[in-house]
Amino acid sequence: MKPPVAIVGASIRSAAASAVRAGFQPLAADLFADADLRRIATATRISPYPEGFLDWLRAVEPPAWMYTGALENHPELVDQMAWIAPLLGNPGDVLERVRSPWALAAVLGTAGLLFPETRESSEGLPEDDSWLMKTYRGASGSGVRVWSSEGGTASGEEAEPQRYCYQKRVRGIPCAAVFVASEGRAQWLGITRQLIGEPWLRSNGFQYSGSIGPWPVSAATRETLERLGNVLSEQFELVGLFGIDFILDGEDVWPIEVNPRYTASVEIVERCTGMSAIVAHVAACGGPAGNPAPVRREAPCHGKAILFATRDLVVSQAF
Repeated sequence: MKPPVAIVGASIRSAAASAVRAGFQPLAADLFADADLRRIATATRISPYPEGFLDWLRAVEPPAWMYTGALENHPELVDQMAWIAPLLGNPGDVLERVRSPWALAAVLGTAGLLFPETRESSEGLPEDDSWLMKTYRGASGSGVRVWSSEGGTASGEEAEPQRYCYQKRVRGIPCAAVFVASEGRAQWLGITRQLIGEPWLRSNGFQYSGSIGPWPVSAATRETLERLGNVLSEQFELVGLFGIDFILDGEDVWPIEVNPRYTASVEIVERCTGMSAIVAHVAACGGPAGNPAPVRREAPCHGKAILFATRDLVVSQAF
């Protein structure tokens, strides 16, 4: 019998599919409970979000649970849920620290690694598209805008002005690296190229709209990424799957943020490598063993894209 594992987040379809391939029975709760999810899991649409996860978890009583985006923005809720059932992932205090740009800047600077210049105030900043306003409380590019005194170019949800920090913009290729952490060490799993604000997908600004992998990098860049993963794992006491969004400028790696959970790139990395990231995640967190099925590697490159609807529509059965 497949061991059950509860998975929660804003959208958990890809994580549930990974869990099925890993030999688990996913108990799913998110904002959508969409048709694809209901085909493979017992799915519940959560309302209100995210507070509704508490009552759902009490009702389901799973042996263990994990989260996807954007529960990292609710560390107190994560800790409350961890009192109800064992958490396979990072607790609230870890989320608070690793999601702080100030903590990241301090840790990476001490280790001799790059991090964009970040300020608390916009005073004296040029309005030439060279600085960004960021909340570090969004997901999929929400809460990021180009700085200007008139408000700039927004991406996704608006946030309260006092919650913004100001970060020097880095030009290059947007990428993401996936790791699994255990006992202060990180195992590098793969790299993807991120699609950001693609007009052909009707996205804009800094909206995440897809991933392509594996993305080729030099040996020097991979060495930097592996060191970066180990520094973050050790200094922030990370456990299980985590991702690093970064800008690749030649061979320079500029970390932008850390996502301490199952990320959007994981399913691409799984298909590129044939490995089970969920098995690695659960094992790193001390959870029950699954029974992974082989992941088919039918092509040397894999990708996904999110098409943003410009109006309300019905996806018909014929489609």
